[in-house]
Amino acid sequence: MKSLNILLLGVLFAAGCSRHATAPPPPAQQPQQAAQNAIGVLQKLVNEQNYKTLGFDSLDEVKRAQLAAPLQVYNIGLDKLKAYQAGQDPNALLAASPETIYPVTVDGQVKTGVTIVHKEQGYEPASFGNADIVKRLASNHHNEGEFVLRIPAFNMYFVGRRVEDRLVLVPIVNDPRLKVEQGQAVPIEVVIDQLKPYVDAYNGLPM
Repeated sequence: MKSLNILLLGVLFAAGCSRHATAPPPPAQQPQQAAQNAIGVLQKLVNEQNYKTLGFDSLDEVKRAQLAAPLQVYNIGLDKLKAYQAGQDPNALLAASPETIYPVTVDGQVKTGVTIVHKEQGYEPASFGNADIVKRLASNHHNEGEFVLRIPAFNMYFVGRRVEDRLVLVPIVNDPRLKVEQGQAVPIEVVIDQLKPYVDAYNGLPM
């Protein structure tokens, strides 16, 4: 689905540039500006044939789309999970992602999302859509300072927060690989321990 979103975003931007005989816009110097630029282009190009693919319920909603507060993303790589030993500082597992997720709202309700990536030249849109994931992230994100934690090898997303001196994770879905329910906040060590059999057995294929 993510590749479809990236492809669709590229097609829309290319179509927009072709229609107006202009070069693609240069990378923005701020992620907010890049996200706003993406919204502006999409509002002009989304039509009756593709608005549902992007998470909207009607074409009129696209015209009223607005950006919500961004969600900072951190990743945990499989190599770090494999090397992790009980008792080590789990904060060392987190690596800041170049991506930032912006929920897109209509009348205050999250409909979809824009993902902005930081490259050497500046900030650019990476994908548009992933509506279900963005909705779930937003519904479990309650306080400033919370962030998105992703384990790419397992295609898993959590909302991360710090409670006193502990790093706590909130699953956004009920995952059979975890004994933790959706929305239940638990220390990251619990998640790591429950994922250990899958980490040890992982063969590199998509899960």
